[in-house]
Amino acid sequence: MIRIATFLITVFLAVPIAAQSREIKVAAVEFAAKSPGFEVNLPGIMDAVTAAAKNGAKLIVLPEGVTTGFAYVDAKSLMPYADTVPGKTTALISKITQQYNVYVVVGMMERDPITKQIHNAAVLIGPKGYIGKYHKNTLATGEGVAITPGKLGFPVFDTEIGRIGLVICFDDTNLQNLLLPVLRGADIVAQPIGSNKMASIYAASYTNHSTMANISTAVSWMGSNVISANSTGSEGFGKVQIDFFDGASSIWDNSGKRLISAPLSTPANPTKPQTIYATINLDKKSAQKEYWFKHRRPELYQDINSYRYPDDGAATYAPKQVSAALIQYEPKLGQVDENYKRVDQLIRERSGVFNLTVLPFNSFLGPVRLNKDNIAQYAEELNGKSYQLAAGLAKKYSTFVLFSMPEKKDGKYYETAVLFDGTGSQAGLYRKSHLNDSEKNWATAGNDLPIFKTSDFGNIAIMLDDEVRIPELTQMYGIYRADLILVPAAYNQKDYGGPVDIPKGVVQDASNKGMSMWYSIAKYAQAYTLVANYIGGEHQDIGDSAVYALTPEVGYYPPNIAPKKELAHLVDFTTHTNNTVYIDQERLIASRRWDEGAPIALDMNSACFKEWRKNSTSKEICPNSR
Repeated sequence: MIRIATFLITVFLAVPIAAQSREIKVAAVEFAAKSPGFEVNLPGIMDAVTAAAKNGAKLIVLPEGVTTGFAYVDAKSLMPYADTVPGKTTALISKITQQYNVYVVVGMMERDPITKQIHNAAVLIGPKGYIGKYHKNTLATGEGVAITPGKLGFPVFDTEIGRIGLVICFDDTNLQNLLLPVLRGADIVAQPIGSNKMASIYAASYTNHSTMANISTAVSWMGSNVISANSTGSEGFGKVQIDFFDGASSIWDNSGKRLISAPLSTPANPTKPQTIYATINLDKKSAQKEYWFKHRRPELYQDINSYRYPDDGAATYAPKQVSAALIQYEPKLGQVDENYKRVDQLIRERSGVFNLTVLPFNSFLGPVRLNKDNIAQYAEELNGKSYQLAAGLAKKYSTFVLFSMPEKKDGKYYETAVLFDGTGSQAGLYRKSHLNDSEKNWATAGNDLPIFKTSDFGNIAIMLDDEVRIPELTQMYGIYRADLILVPAAYNQKDYGGPVDIPKGVVQDASNKGMSMWYSIAKYAQAYTLVANYIGGEHQDIGDSAVYALTPEVGYYPPNIAPKKELAHLVDFTTHTNNTVYIDQERLIASRRWDEGAPIALDMNSACFKEWRKNSTSKEICPNSR
C-alpha cells in the first residue's frame, strides 16, 4: 500500500496543474435613499452590504450619494447630513468588510471639517478598513450649488482583488474621466450613479443625461471591467422633489460585454431595490486595451493640456444643412475601374440632393490585405488615377467627396484620405496617424490631426477605419471643435467594437442600435459622425453605414443606419440647431477638467508616466521626475 501511495503521489506531482484564474464575484447594490438622510439610510445600507457579502461578492458597489439622497437646495441644507471621510459611514461599513473579507465602494456626500466644503465622494473600504476616496470631477447641472469639484485626480487603489479605479455618475460625460483610471492601471472601474434620466417617452428628456446609457457604449473602448450601481425610487425633502431614479444597474467585463443588468424602474412600472451579481476574470486580457495602449500616440495629444473656453476661435456656431450620401457597396478586391463604376452607379441612382459623399476605406481598392510586398502595386501618388476619379465624382455631382487610398510620396507610403470640394479641388488631406500592426510594416504614419474648415459644413475631422479604437482621437477632435467626423471604414465586427447594447428601456429602441465605438465618437466629441463601410465581399464587412448624432441616448436624432444592401445611403441633418439637450460641444469644453488631463499626453514609457502609475493614489503628476 505504501508503494502504491508513493507511486500515485509521484504521478500526481508530475502532472502540471492548470493555473487558477482570478475570478471574483462582484455586486452592484441598488438603493432607495431617503432625504433628509444619513442616520435613516445607514441601517438599510448595512443590511444590503451584509447580504451581498454573505452571497459571496468580493467587491460591492453602492450608488452615488446613497447615505444622504439628493433632495437638497444648497450646501447649507446638505451640510448637517454629510459625513467626514473617514467617519461614521466608513467605520460602520468597515465592520462588515473586516468580518467578511470584502471590499465596498460607497457613494456619499463628504463634509470637509476644515474648509466646510462638500464633495461628492466615492469611498473604498476593504478588509482592513478605509482605503481611499475619489471626488467627483465633472458636476451635473445644478450640482455645483452644493458640491465642490474634486481635486484628488484619479486615484487607482491596489487591492488583493485587483486595481480599483473610481468615477461617479456624470463624470462619464467627459471621456478623459474614463480614460485616466484605465491608463493608470485599473482592472475594475466602480461607478456609483444617481441617475433619474430616462428615455424621451418621459418628460423633459432633452435636458436629461442618462448615465447608464452613456457608460454602456463607452466600456468597449476602456478595456476594463466596469460596475455601475444606480439608485431606484423617488425622494423628496421640502420643496425639492426628485421624480424617479431608474435603476438598471449593470456590470460589464473588460471586453465591453454586458454581463447583467437590473430591470429599469419607471413610474409606470416601479421596481424594488435589488442587488445584481456577476463573475469577472481579472486574468482575462483585453484585446482592445492592449491595442489602444500599443498604438496610442501621446505626442499628438498635447493640446489636452490647453484651456479652450470661453475664448475659442476654433468653434463654429452657424447651423449648416448637411445632406450626405454614404456609399456602401460590395467591392472587388483591387479592381479600381470596376469599383469606381459601381460607386458612380450608386451615386447616380440616388434620388435626392446631397452635398457630401463619403466613400469606404481605400475607396476603389476594397479591403485588400496590403503588405510590403504588394504595396508598390496598389499605392498611387496624389493626382494619380484614383485621385482623379474621386475628384471627377465631386465635380460631376457637385458634392464634397471624401475618399481614401494608399499613397506613394517621396519613396514612402501612407494611408491617405483626401477631401474634395464640389468643383473637384482638394479641400483637405489627412494621412493616417495611428497605424495598425500590419500597416506599420509598410506605411509611414502621419503626424498631424488636421481640422478642415469649410463654409459648407463647418469643421471636418477624419478617422481612418480602425483609428476609431483610439479614444483620444475623439477627445482631441472634440477639443478642436469638429462639427463633423468622417470615418471611411472596412469593418467586419470581428476584431473590435460590437453592437450598442444599452439595458432595455433606458433609451428608445431606435437609439439602442449601431456600433458602440462609432456611437461613442459622436457623443464624446459632440460632432456628427458619418461612417461609410463596405458590405459583404471577401472581408465580410457588415455595412451599417450611418450617421450618429450628438445625444442619441435622449432620443434626439437616433442613429440613421443603412439597410443591409448596396446603396448610397442618404442622411439629412442640420448642425448647431438644438440647444435644449443636456450638453453640446460648448458645454462639453466648458466642463472638461483640462487641469486633470496631463497624463493622457505623457509617453507611457517615460519616467513621469511610470511614476504616476506607480504612485497611483497621488494627486500629483510625477513630481519626482521633474
